[in-house]
Amino acid sequence: MRIIILIVLLLVSMLSIVISIPGTSQSEMFLNNNLYNQEYHGRIMMIIRYILMFTISLILIEHDAQFIKPLIAYFKRGKIAFYKLIFYLLIVLWLIIIIYSIVIVIPFVTTSYYQFDINYFKEFIKLIPDYIIMTLLLLILIRDNRKGLSFLILIVFVVITFIQEDNDKIIFGYLIPLSNCKIYEYTLGYFYLICYIMLLVYIYFITFLNENI
Repeated sequence: MRIIILIVLLLVSMLSIVISIPGTSQSEMFLNNNLYNQEYHGRIMMIIRYILMFTISLILIEHDAQFIKPLIAYFKRGKIAFYKLIFYLLIVLWLIIIIYSIVIVIPFVTTSYYQFDINYFKEFIKLIPDYIIMTLLLLILIRDNRKGLSFLILIVFVVITFIQEDNDKIIFGYLIPLSNCKIYEYTLGYFYLICYIMLLVYIYFITFLNENI
């Protein structure tokens, strides 16, 4: 897991450097700072969105490790399920924070046009529920004998993301309420998201508590 995270952080750092430097003079970057700022955020946000999805699928592929199962004999299933859920959610949230920090710090150091924009920060925050949903689905569906489902779930998420970006029908948002679906144009969409995540948490606990070792 540590090697995967290290490779991802190095990759994001290199991409941030390449994308943030437009190959023009410092004076031109300063004069057109808003345009360069917008282009950088648009490109890097699209890239890290899919990098995070891929990274989470790789990290969670080993969540059903054999060493966890003997612990059930010494501790309650509910306690193990709870700590396991918190552990992976914290890893995912930590990874999101680190990657976003890299995306901000590198252009700030390497360019003269970069400016922190709260609107782009809000757009990034909206992505966090996507990764929480993906983490919960992986915890529910992936087992040691069917690790290949991890990449299938990744493909499904990528496909649904593309569909929701180009489709105005909110019905796709009911299937998996990702951040770019039209369901969030309505206030009830956020309540649906909360209920959806709570349902996944409930299914996760039920699945873990009733699983045969």
